[in-house]
Formats: sequence, structure tokens, C-alpha cells
Amino acid sequence: IAFRKAHPVLRSKTHLRHQDYMGSGYPDISWHGTTAWQPDWSEHSYTLAFMLCGQHAQGGAMPDDYIYVAMNVHWEDHAFELPSLPPPLRWHLFVDTKRAAPHDICSPGEEPLLHNQTQILVGNRSVVILAGRL
Repeated sequence: IAFRKAHPVLRSKTHLRHQDYMGSGYPDISWHGTTAWQPDWSEHSYTLAFMLCGQHAQGGAMPDDYIYVAMNVHWEDHAFELPSLPPPLRWHLFVDTKRAAPHDICSPGEEPLLHNQTQILVGNRSVVILAGRL
């Protein structure tokens, strides 16, 4: 709940358009697979990710972090290629449901920096949530 309250991009009162109506270079929501920008919509896919562009939060009135959510419902681990962020933003790990408590979640604003900014391993039957920020 604290994470949702801390991020206006998660509290939009309008529908996401999958368009860049703010001129940020990113759509308000983008869909990804294990390869960035290439979701696999096939019936045999076990992975899906999306990114919310923080520049579109509340119609651009409240710029926010970028939020990336990767879901792996497969019985095997999968590496997800991360979409690049505009400099100087970097990916930080908020949630990894594959990790044991209390290391599975961080306090908002205290998310550790990911060492590898290009990909992340998402464990079997788990979800990872990243925040793209300074």
C-alpha cells in the first residue's frame, strides 16, 4: 500500500493509452516479454512484463518513477531484458517474490540499485517490481 501511495503513476484516474502523449520518448504503458519491447502474446507464453512511464503520471501533472513489473508463471526461471531508462535514471529492486522474507520487499524509496541494468533473472512462478529513479 505504501508503494502505491508513493507512486502517482499507479493511481491514474484515466485509462492507459499505450501512447507517448507527453513527449517523454516512452508510452504511458509499454509491454515487454523476456526481450524488451517484444511481448509474447502467444497462448504458450509464460512470461509478460510492462513498464509505466513516470512522466505520464496524473496526465503529466505529477512526474514519478518508472515502474517495471515482470511476471513469470513458468516452472523455470527466465532472464528478462530490461528496457533502457532515460539518463540519469537507474533500475532499483522493490519486490522479488522468489526471495525469502524479509528480503522479498523493500520500503518505498529505499530500493537497492540493481547491479545489472540490462537484465534481471525472474524466478519460476514469481514477480519482480522495479522502480526507475535517480
